[in-house]
Amino acid sequence: MKQWIQIDPRTKLLLTVTINIITVSAPQNGWFLYILPILWGIPAILLLLYQKYKIASYYLILLLSVTTFQYTVAPYIHGVLFFLSLGIISISLRLLPGIMMGYFLLSTTSISELVAALEKLHMPRGFIISLSVMFRFFPTLSYEYIYIQQAMAFRGLTGFSMLLHPVKAMEYRLIPLMVSASKIGNELTMASLTRGLSAPNKRTNVSQLQFYLQDFLLITTCIVVWLIFIWEVFL
Repeated sequence: MKQWIQIDPRTKLLLTVTINIITVSAPQNGWFLYILPILWGIPAILLLLYQKYKIASYYLILLLSVTTFQYTVAPYIHGVLFFLSLGIISISLRLLPGIMMGYFLLSTTSISELVAALEKLHMPRGFIISLSVMFRFFPTLSYEYIYIQQAMAFRGLTGFSMLLHPVKAMEYRLIPLMVSASKIGNELTMASLTRGLSAPNKRTNVSQLQFYLQDFLLITTCIVVWLIFIWEVFL
């Protein structure tokens, strides 16, 4: 499916790091009263531009619900409910944007593009191999978990029968998943080495990376945000 715009993987990496660190660490006062909503909205805009409408709509609905709750209902809550609501608000507004940005990076970047971006950034080979393995590990493991659930369903080990035996339910899921995780990790590592990631010579790559106007705008936004963050927090 053709995308409306193309964003360089290096820009995606910078955005992911910036949004994760700034949304968690920045105070909610001063300039960041205006900067944080912009950072919250960037993952939603990018997801919409890449035609991931479903996850973007879920994210926007949750973000708007939490923000509305923070300014309308939360000030009138006291006691234990206040601390519970404060925890939910903090987790949603500080962690959710970074999680969505990570999802955007994983779902819109191929392994070849990621490796090419890291090589252009002159990252160590060991770091590139580790990240490329991790990049494919979790999606592969999620598929393996689905297969385990399907195998249990064929044997009638689902629904109410598993609620009656929670220990067995955990055993039947965790042990095959742990075995699969070990096997998947080894296979992905060997696949990365087979592709020549550990070779000392300079590698070629079919992915041709290029910065566009939108990349420069996003990179400039990140630089400005970091400068303001350093000025507000450390100076």
